[in-house]
Amino acid sequence: MTDTSLCELTVASVKPETDEAVCIGFTVPDSLRDLFRYAPGQYLTLQMEIDGEDVRRSYSICSGINDLEMRIAIKRVTGGVFSNFANDTIRAGDVVRVIAPQGSFGASLDPVNVKKYLFIAAGSGITPVISNVKSILQEEPSSRVTLVYGNQRTHTIMFREALSFLKNQFMNRLHWVNILSREDQGCELLNGRLDSAKGDQLNQRLINLGSFDEYFICGPESMASEISRGLRSIGVAADNIHYELFASSAEDAQRVIAKHHARAESFGGRLSEVTIRVDGRSFGFSLAADGENLLDSGIKQGLDLPFSCKGGVCSTCRAKLVEGEVDMDITHGLEANEIENGYILACQAHPISDKVVLDFDQK
Repeated sequence: MTDTSLCELTVASVKPETDEAVCIGFTVPDSLRDLFRYAPGQYLTLQMEIDGEDVRRSYSICSGINDLEMRIAIKRVTGGVFSNFANDTIRAGDVVRVIAPQGSFGASLDPVNVKKYLFIAAGSGITPVISNVKSILQEEPSSRVTLVYGNQRTHTIMFREALSFLKNQFMNRLHWVNILSREDQGCELLNGRLDSAKGDQLNQRLINLGSFDEYFICGPESMASEISRGLRSIGVAADNIHYELFASSAEDAQRVIAKHHARAESFGGRLSEVTIRVDGRSFGFSLAADGENLLDSGIKQGLDLPFSCKGGVCSTCRAKLVEGEVDMDITHGLEANEIENGYILACQAHPISDKVVLDFDQK
């Protein structure tokens, strides 16, 4: 079971990664070392009080599993409360409250593996990818990695020096392809956006996209969806394609609105008796199907529930639906098998049965 309690970690280092991103390293004390042992591709949820508000955000771990320091990278987002605070204010020696590593966007490492991995990332989507790439190259000596990385310009490439070092260190096992959308690289194949058309070009001229054992895609939903459709169209099995999405899209916003109107029409005025189990205790309250989601309602009841993005992406608020039915607006943070096994995202779930029982302790 993942521990979703907040622990205090001291910032060991803050280093600029690009003009708009910083890399933050943490000191993990011996007493928390087992709890904060991470797999490649996992993320941390950080909590800080900013201007009197409890703000939580999730950021992918960008260090390899053998690195001495656990690090995350935070790219500045226009209007982003936490990202701007982190880039402008956080310094070495500061204490940040952190939830232990979560997530499953990573390769299952085994030294005997002889695999070919394809990673496709755009922008800050490189953060969980570089953790995977570094860890695979170090832990699986017979495996090979291909990275297709899309950015706007050279100076916006995160981890450019680290990737160059890895390329030199593992010259015969790492193939790194840079795609730039707003800078001419002197080769049409390497210019433009990462989309299905670019995938077709790469498949025809540079990379046999159907030849890999596992595929990992990280970036905006539109990019990930388009590329995954392209991969499936050439015969790649859906089970071999893994995703990590960083933000909800405009399409998601429209979907949430449509879902709300549909619930209001079908279940308007219906109350559900909700029971939430967390930290070994049970709490009950009533909630309307066309009202708030289960997470926000529970927090308003005074419950200390785990959360971060509240956008259906990070899965920090994942819980087991023990009884009843819910309607979820967005499910990006869940794998298909998790949904089949009864897990939901509390930040996206609304009760639509007379009784709902939700258990945060079953992970």
